[in-house]
Amino acid sequence: MFLAVLLLLSTRTPLVQSLDVQIPMAPTPVTIAGKPHLVYELHVTNFRNVDLALTELEIVDLARWRDVELAKRMAFIGGGSRLTPGSRAVIFVWLAVDAIPAKLQHRITFTAGDEHGVVEIAPVAIRSEAPVVLSPPLRGGPWVALYDPLMPRGHRTSIYTIGGRARIPARFAIDWMRMDDQATLAKGDSSKITSWHGYGADVLAVADAVVADARDDIDEHESISGAHGPMQLENASGNYVALDLGDGRYAFYEHLKRGSVRVRAGDRVKRGQVIGLLGNSGSSSSGPHLHFHVSDTNATLEAEGVPWVLHSFDVIGAYDSIRDPGSGKCWNPPNRGGKRSNELPAANAVIVFE
Repeated sequence: MFLAVLLLLSTRTPLVQSLDVQIPMAPTPVTIAGKPHLVYELHVTNFRNVDLALTELEIVDLARWRDVELAKRMAFIGGGSRLTPGSRAVIFVWLAVDAIPAKLQHRITFTAGDEHGVVEIAPVAIRSEAPVVLSPPLRGGPWVALYDPLMPRGHRTSIYTIGGRARIPARFAIDWMRMDDQATLAKGDSSKITSWHGYGADVLAVADAVVADARDDIDEHESISGAHGPMQLENASGNYVALDLGDGRYAFYEHLKRGSVRVRAGDRVKRGQVIGLLGNSGSSSSGPHLHFHVSDTNATLEAEGVPWVLHSFDVIGAYDSIRDPGSGKCWNPPNRGGKRSNELPAANAVIVFE
C-alpha cells in the first residue's frame, strides 16, 4: 500500500503557474465569400515570474499556427516579442471554416527557457445570433472594400481601452473607396481631396433606423498631404452619423464632409435615404473614403465591433493586398464573383451596388 501511494505521488503532474487566457467576446459566425468565418481574440497574460514564449496555438480540429504563422496573428501589449512577467499578448483569430462548430477548444504551447508547457482552455460556445442584414451605404461603383484582418494597427487589430475595458470597435469595419473603370482613385491632382472619385458621394441609410448621434463640425484639409497634427481620440472619426439599428446594434459612418450631414440625433431615417456626403474629416490621411462599421454601443471607440452583412452586392474584382488600390494596378478577377447576398464583403473586393 505504501509503495502504491509513493508511485501515485511520483506520477502526478506538478502544479505550475503559467498563462491566464481569456476570450472577451465569443464569435458570432459571419459569411464571407461563401464561407462561414469565426472572428475573435484570445488575451494571454503571463502569471509566471519568468519570460514565456508562445510557440503554437491549436484550435482543435480547425487550425494550428506555429512560430511565424502565430506571430502574424499576435500583438504584445506594450511591444516586444515575448511575454515578460505580468505582460499580455493578444492573438487575433480570423478563420474560415467549412462548418460552424458548437464550441471551440484551444491549446496554447509555450516555452520558459528549456521548459515546455501546454495550456488547455475551457471550451467556448459559439454565439447563436445572426449578423444584422443591411442595405448598401453607397450607390453604384466600383467601390473597393478596404481592410486587412492581420494588418498591425489596422481596424481589426486596434484596441482601445476606454471606460475600464479593452475593446475593438472596428473589428468588422470597411473603408470604402470609389474607383473608376481604369482602377484609379482620383482624376488629375490626387493630392487634392476634391479630385478623388468618391469625394462628395451620397452616403445612404442602411436600414430604417433612428439617428443615435451625429457630428458635423470638423474641418477637412484640402490636400491629402495637409498636416493633421496631433488629434484627440474624440475627433478621430471626423464628422459622423450613428444609426440605432435596434437590438443593441449601431451603424457608424465616419469621415463625412463638413456641412453635409443632413440628420441629427432623434431623427428617423428610411433605408436608402441620403444622410450625408463622403469626405475626408478626422483621421483620414489615406484619402477620402467612407469608414463603416457596426458596434454594440452608441460610442465611436468605447464599443465592441459586431458582424454585419449586406443584403446584396455585385463583386467584379479583387485585390491581393490593401496596398494595391491606387498603385496603378488593375484589380484581379474575383474568386467568387457576381451577385452576392447576405455576406460581409471579402477583404479588398471590388464591388458595384445597385
